[in-house]
Amino acid sequence: MKKIAIIVLSILLLILISVYLFIPRQIRIASHMQLPVSQEALQRVLANDSNWYKWWPGETNRNGDSITYLLSGRQYKLHDAKVLSVPVLISDGNFSLPAEMVLLKVNTDSVIIQVSAAISSSSNPISRVKDFFRAKKIKSDFSKLLSAINNHYSITKNLYGYDIQKQRVIDSTLLMNFREMKKQPAAEDIYSLVDELKAYIQKEGAKETGLPMLNIFTNDSVNYMLKVAIPVDRKLPPSGNMSYKWMLGGGNILITEVKGDQQEIEKAYKQIQLYIADYNRVAPAIPFESLVTDRRQEKDSTKWVTRIYYPVM
Repeated sequence: MKKIAIIVLSILLLILISVYLFIPRQIRIASHMQLPVSQEALQRVLANDSNWYKWWPGETNRNGDSITYLLSGRQYKLHDAKVLSVPVLISDGNFSLPAEMVLLKVNTDSVIIQVSAAISSSSNPISRVKDFFRAKKIKSDFSKLLSAINNHYSITKNLYGYDIQKQRVIDSTLLMNFREMKKQPAAEDIYSLVDELKAYIQKEGAKETGLPMLNIFTNDSVNYMLKVAIPVDRKLPPSGNMSYKWMLGGGNILITEVKGDQQEIEKAYKQIQLYIADYNRVAPAIPFESLVTDRRQEKDSTKWVTRIYYPVM
């Protein structure tokens, strides 16, 4: 009987020693993943927790404008975002743990995101074991978070709100027309120039090879330069304000399609400009819009389809 007691005590002592030997005082939890996106773009969307519901892998509870994010029964709450990291507070009843998502730039279109935290384990051996298993569960949650972020934000449309595609410029011959105006050009102003181009193209026996193109520029919201162009099958001689332009093929161009009015188009432009800044691109020429929808025929501006072309290098 005495031997059994000694054996049991020895086993218990061995277990106790193992708990303190193999479970450190500070249990570090970390998980990381490399994503094929810009560090600046990812930081921007993760630093705003109103975006989290779009990718969150757990439960979300709404209360007015407030959203609570839950994963495996634990609440995740954004703290004040930093330049290169996103601090998060994890809570579960009386348990609270600060964590941090750190974004490490690999190059212009690649970033490593690491989620990490550290649990100060208890001196009590039973509580220490509980802390160990809690850390393992939280590490598993970190992996779920990273997979969800990767699955959602590896898609350009989810990162910028528009499907911005990188393509090559196709060699084009254009016939351009322009007008200086003292007001924001309306659809009638745009299409009056388009009609002039179409009439001249027909007169010269040429063929249109694409949709009408549009660019409106102002630097003071008073004076506007309205430019329109139509791709044609050959070079045409100038006439009045109409002149030949050539779009050199082979260069890089960003393209996205927008459905909606001018306000929606302006939103798309802002996102493209963010894209250009995020990926260290430079615009060597003015952007233009391809008028997929004839705006004279379709009066409902929410149904307009416009394709934006933005040259970059």
